[in-house]
Amino acid sequence: STPRSVAMVSSRTLNTVSCAAALMCLALAVVHVRSSRPSTLFQESAVVPQQTTELSWLQTSSFVDQIYMYAGLAVDNKHETGFIAKEIRKHNYQTVVRLFTSLDDATVRAVLWDQSVHCLVWPPLVRYPGISETAKTDLRAYAAAGNNVVFLGNYVAVQFMNDVFGFQLTDDYQNGPYYRNDRNVRNTPFQYLPSRIEQASIETYAVKTRSLPPGGKSMLDTLGATVAFAVRYDMGTVCYVGYNYNTPFHADQWTRVLHSAIDM
Repeated sequence: STPRSVAMVSSRTLNTVSCAAALMCLALAVVHVRSSRPSTLFQESAVVPQQTTELSWLQTSSFVDQIYMYAGLAVDNKHETGFIAKEIRKHNYQTVVRLFTSLDDATVRAVLWDQSVHCLVWPPLVRYPGISETAKTDLRAYAAAGNNVVFLGNYVAVQFMNDVFGFQLTDDYQNGPYYRNDRNVRNTPFQYLPSRIEQASIETYAVKTRSLPPGGKSMLDTLGATVAFAVRYDMGTVCYVGYNYNTPFHADQWTRVLHSAIDM
């Protein structure tokens, strides 16, 4: 063969090798891109649960945003209602406390049928509230539908709870301090309370623990007497805090108890 033909062959061979190398580089680049995509997707999917968990934690840690509270003739509006509303909003200034004063059937039904509010608070009663059987039925239905009804403390409230919900609670009195019931507070807002709550005044009203209905759990008690309990009522909750909030003595502790009951 001539030198010219040898040069042509060498040139063709070089071109072939160059093309093959280029194709190989392109193939490697494609493989790299494809192999990198699952990694990116995996990283993105790993971030999503983290965000979801964080949002879930924020949601469960937030206090209720709206509450209805009775402020009619059966409670002490001069000394207690305003103070209790203030204590409810303590550290929870976004919470709106809506007051209602009448217990006629139309007003009670309007309160209980408000789909945006899922907690109703009854301050300490100074007299038995004049409420009809129709309103009592609506109150039971409200709790059973998954809402929370909270009663604050005295023996008029205990009698009212018995009449409305068919409980057979028996009043009792035991001096404090009162102790967190660690068996019952698990997975409830009460688990974050101090292990011991001091007696704020002699106006602390307990209920015999053994008189709690099925589904009832004492959260704070001493010597068989409970000053804070929750009763599962169908899909909802009925709570009791046996204190009338008429003194600032140990107020911070009892405000935390109140918040725990409302947040059930």
